[in-house]
Amino acid sequence: MDKKAKFVKPENTLKKKAGNGGFTEKDLVKAQDMIQTNEIDFRPLGVNMLKELNDVMAGIKAGTTQPSEYFGLLMYPLMQLKSQGALFRYPSVSHMTHILIDLLENIKAVDQNALEIVSAYAKSLQAILTLQVKEVESKVATELCKALSDACDRYFKYQDKLQSVSV
Repeated sequence: MDKKAKFVKPENTLKKKAGNGGFTEKDLVKAQDMIQTNEIDFRPLGVNMLKELNDVMAGIKAGTTQPSEYFGLLMYPLMQLKSQGALFRYPSVSHMTHILIDLLENIKAVDQNALEIVSAYAKSLQAILTLQVKEVESKVATELCKALSDACDRYFKYQDKLQSVSV
């Protein structure tokens, strides 16, 4: 019995739908210029994403959210805040959000202590949006980001301490 594998070349339907080729240099320059010169006020978007984060936190506190869902539900508004903050000239929001995302991505499970840090982040974000603090280098952003980073460091040290005691 001689069986040879038959090669079947699949149709590239996605390529047919999207077409081939990329963007022209002119389109890229136009898009970059639009990003750099946009006058869109980020604050209403940021407030909506903050409300979404607070709604997730309320669901967690009320016990209507399963612990296995915490990470995914928290990450959606955080990823939006991180990306859109920079896009709409609020790098302070992106930087502070990056610190929190780094914490959440490096823990085994979102526990009560981590949720307290998320809550502190939400209060800090509210201050940044209210005061219209855009630049990472501003005194307010620097202090808030340092406080958040310090809280994350304390969390990791506490977790290490718990782990060494349980071993």
